[in-house]
Amino acid sequence: MSRALLLVLALAALPVVGACRTRSEYVAPRGETPAVTYRAILNDGKAGIAEEDEALWACELGVAAMLVGRESEAWNAFHLASRTMGTLESSSRETRRAILGEEATKRWKGDPHERAMSAYYKGILYWRRGDLDNASACFKSGLLADGYSEVGDHQVDFAALSFLLGWVSFERGQAEQARFSFREAAQHAPHNLLFDDPAPGDHNVLAVVELGAGPRKFRTGAYGSVAKYERLEPQVAALEIRVDGVSQGVSAQATDMHHQAMTRGKKTLDGIRKGKAIFKASAATAGVVMMNRGARKNDSGLMIAGAGALLAAALTNPAADVRYWTLLPAEIHFVPLQLAPGVHEIEIIALDESHRPIAGRKRRFQVAVGRRADYLWWVRAQPGNSIYGLFDPPGSTTSEGNRS
Repeated sequence: MSRALLLVLALAALPVVGACRTRSEYVAPRGETPAVTYRAILNDGKAGIAEEDEALWACELGVAAMLVGRESEAWNAFHLASRTMGTLESSSRETRRAILGEEATKRWKGDPHERAMSAYYKGILYWRRGDLDNASACFKSGLLADGYSEVGDHQVDFAALSFLLGWVSFERGQAEQARFSFREAAQHAPHNLLFDDPAPGDHNVLAVVELGAGPRKFRTGAYGSVAKYERLEPQVAALEIRVDGVSQGVSAQATDMHHQAMTRGKKTLDGIRKGKAIFKASAATAGVVMMNRGARKNDSGLMIAGAGALLAAALTNPAADVRYWTLLPAEIHFVPLQLAPGVHEIEIIALDESHRPIAGRKRRFQVAVGRRADYLWWVRAQPGNSIYGLFDPPGSTTSEGNRS
């Protein structure tokens, strides 16, 4: 075989070899409405989700199910996700594959803020079922996930989880835990006046309010080796809740999800990707130089060495894993309420930064309140003109009409 032909074959083979080291990227199904998104996610599941994407798919399904009022399906989805997300260690096979090939070949377990949100949603669903013990355990688990960092430089600062833990602790009669958690929430969200004096004993309903779409993850840097988050503005600054025509308060921000995503701590693979990007560039340059010199000097050994360097460059994939939970909110807010037992007309009104109503951004619900002292509502203002909510306890006679 001629040296020129060897050179041509080596260069032609590189794209093919490189392609063997990648996988199709997971693309989260999205629709114009939560109902369309929900069906799209279900259809994806029926078509077969790759094992490494199963937890992410389940998280997306969980939020979509909550938006369309299917709490039992949301419950099952988040428990399915937690089987993977709760185990932070990866298998040695996955780790080797991520180091030698593409990071996204590992099972998705989320960044710390995503693992914290998985626990947050499980806690909300437990609480709505009246299981305060397990709700408390979930909020504690979420705070632990928020504080996780492979290099130990990240501290817990998820005010919404601290506040929820404080409230549920008060309802369980754990006064000291409640005081500690409320102080922690106030420390990390000093702008939220509610946290200074939450007074859970003066309210029988806590509304958890979510606004907008969470941060988008994308690649940047050499060969896409750096993963970054982009803030997506929520479009709505707050929600006002009116009950039977009377305002019960305006929501105040507890947690900014972009901040949570950006303070996730450094990861071991961040450094590995950087090293892989440097190696890929160096090996490619060296390979071209060696093959060019080998061809000029008629040196087959140098050409083969150059081809080997180019092959190593092609096999090295430093691309960051940019799979992310697309249905997370941009912000989490709270509104505590005190309501008499009975059926109430609830109106949710979207407000701008000056707390003025936004035209066309409101929705009415009919809600039944019993004699419990620990009701939890969940309200979501989606991008666009839609407001959704879970109000009555699961299985109640009026609940289905409140969630469409």
